[in-house]
Amino acid sequence: MTTSPAQPFPENRPDHELRTAIVSGGAGGIGSVICRRMADEGYAVVVADSNSEAAESLANSLPTTGEATHHGFSGDLTESSVNRELAEFAGNLAPIGLIVNAVGISPKKNGEKIRFFDLDDDLWNTVLAVNLSAPFYLMREAYRFMPTDGTASIINLLSITARTGTGAPHDSHFGPFIPSTVAYGATKAALHNLTVSIAHELADSHIRVNGVAPGYVRTPMMGSVPADERLLSSVPMNRFAEPEEVADSIAFLAGSRASYITGTSLDVNGGWATC
Repeated sequence: MTTSPAQPFPENRPDHELRTAIVSGGAGGIGSVICRRMADEGYAVVVADSNSEAAESLANSLPTTGEATHHGFSGDLTESSVNRELAEFAGNLAPIGLIVNAVGISPKKNGEKIRFFDLDDDLWNTVLAVNLSAPFYLMREAYRFMPTDGTASIINLLSITARTGTGAPHDSHFGPFIPSTVAYGATKAALHNLTVSIAHELADSHIRVNGVAPGYVRTPMMGSVPADERLLSSVPMNRFAEPEEVADSIAFLAGSRASYITGTSLDVNGGWATC
């Protein structure tokens, strides 16, 4: 069997090897923390978000290291042409060393689940477009701007729902008590599968593709959902994760210590539904 040669992974990239990091959904609750962490890691961060003001404001507030400069990019990320523009924009700044697909929505009604029979066509299609099509378009358009020396990485934000499905109604006698819609769980399961498939396709290019799958995270998306015992009873650590803990996991997968990890999902869920 013929194997591709191992690729070096320099611990510290000199300034002339500056890399960009695209974070889609970068102005969101988890995305903004990821952007800040990647800026700390020395990347030139492109904050991609539908909210232009928030994207620019966050980019301007990020810390700079060496020659790295940060930029906001706004547009409808569910459009393939917008993702093509995004990839070209980031690739012209410097080779794309990292893509983090943090874009996602989880619609709720007064903090509770929207039942599957109440999901209209528009909402169903919107969730699929944002949570699945947008990450696919960005990976498809941006991989060609990524170096093939073993340093480049794609990381998709997944969810525990990819494994468990979403929950029963809040007043049910059984769990899991996950207030997301079936559309959210279905898109995250599909994105998990897509992550593995693209990891296989990009392995010969030495571009690693992984996922991070959180459980409950303390973000505005969960802001209307109370952290009550009914929800936390499934979580051995008995608390929501902080966004920084998700960003730490992404930084690990993007770094040299994960140089032989691809096609996997790292659970960040406080022990919920693991082994």
